[in-house]
Amino acid sequence: MMMIEITYIFHSGFVIETDRCILVFDYWMDPAGVMRDINSHGRTVAGGNGERKRIYVFSSHFHEDHFNREIFGWRQDSPDNSYTYILSKDILRHRRARREEADAWLAKGGTWCDDDIKVTATGSNDSGVSWVVETGGRRFFHAGDLCNWYARFLTDEIPEGEIWSEEFGQYINPVADEKRFLGELKDVKKTADSFDVVMFPVDGRIGNGYTLGARQFTDRFRVGLFIPMHFSMSGFESAWRMEPFCREKNIPFWRIGKDGDKIWLCDDFLIRKSDSNDTSELLDIFAVARRYMRECGNPDQWPDSYPGEDLIKEDIAKGDSYVCISGNRIVATFVMRSGIDDTYRKIYDGAWLNDLPYVTLHRVASSGGVKGIFHLIVQFALTTHSNIRIDTHKDNVVMRNAIGREGFSYCGIIHLANGDERMAYQYCEN
Repeated sequence: MMMIEITYIFHSGFVIETDRCILVFDYWMDPAGVMRDINSHGRTVAGGNGERKRIYVFSSHFHEDHFNREIFGWRQDSPDNSYTYILSKDILRHRRARREEADAWLAKGGTWCDDDIKVTATGSNDSGVSWVVETGGRRFFHAGDLCNWYARFLTDEIPEGEIWSEEFGQYINPVADEKRFLGELKDVKKTADSFDVVMFPVDGRIGNGYTLGARQFTDRFRVGLFIPMHFSMSGFESAWRMEPFCREKNIPFWRIGKDGDKIWLCDDFLIRKSDSNDTSELLDIFAVARRYMRECGNPDQWPDSYPGEDLIKEDIAKGDSYVCISGNRIVATFVMRSGIDDTYRKIYDGAWLNDLPYVTLHRVASSGGVKGIFHLIVQFALTTHSNIRIDTHKDNVVMRNAIGREGFSYCGIIHLANGDERMAYQYCEN
């Protein structure tokens, strides 16, 4: 089960981390210090005996909001990491970089590959290229500045020809540019007609119809996850306008809420942190879970009031609540909390496996009908933690069995703040 972590840096910048490598797209600014952390500490290959993951750095074109010469300093400042720079040739043509500074210079139609990734540079109706990157059995598309930028001018009354745009400070031809955009989409389709992840501009600054280009893309390609980008000047919520159109096509949409936000892709599931918009769906999932517990002979673990809306909102505010998504629908939720759990300080009739730092799983609940959820959650936790603790009611035989299947060891009895007993378990990676 390969877990892919996607991090929003800023504007059109993203980091995609697989079990073997890291892809960095269109770095400009980094308010949350995403790359500072990666450059400083690196990442190790799963099962690679400490081998660090290679970092592939892409820039789609020379515009300053997509290319920053700061990227070249990473190689010098972090010599323990291995960097490969794959850049659009227009950066070289505009003399923003020297030929020797990149490992590959690609124009539309160019390809590059090594043992970990395969790259194809596809076209743009603006500057530079868009990217098709394949690695680990997944295919990613980063659009660069490929978009229907003049959509708001495409009215029934407009004739084909140039018009003056005060906003752009130049003559533009919206009809001709849309034809070129759609032509580029046809050419992309010659390379691939489906993508696991698509990063595409949804920029509210261009006015009415600013989702048109993204909608035209999703009309023509199979998309596993749609991620908006290029919206930093118009705000996060402006990009969410694309979500209803994705829902119509049953395409999962990432509602990015802040710089440094993350989402995880694993098999056919997505995992992300919960937000306030999820509250009503989480209440429904917990109601299903309570019903299921009673049907399975466990009526006392979660009373009707648990967990209430206030506790759900508290978990979300702390950043500890997560949702699992399948087929554009939230199918499960859980809390993953690091640090010392006060109810675990004392354990009776047994002992913890060790006193090392750990993460605790709480409030695991599923809507039912989807198998493998707890395995998914445990694998997710193991991407960042080698020690996991969890507890459950003695009557919750279903969860006890699931915990056992995942390799947890029974450690003893703990007491909740109200005095109720729980069976406590720990998983420790060797």
